[in-house]
Amino acid sequence: MVKPQKYRDVVKVLVAHGWVLVRQSKGSHELWGLPDGTKREVIYRGEISSGVIRQLSSKLPDVPPEWR
Repeated sequence: MVKPQKYRDVVKVLVAHGWVLVRQSKGSHELWGLPDGTKREVIYRGEISSGVIRQLSSKLPDVPPEWR
């Protein structure tokens, strides 16, 4: 089972895998993705739900063990 995570922890992992902030979306949401545009994900600036963490886990080559 995947656990919800804090925004700052998720962003650290994304940046470590080469993801960049593409643009600010509506409200407290941001669009993050790879610079070549192959993978993208909307990230909430707060506690990130387990569903979004699960989606990110499928897009990243390796995820921290505390995400599981």
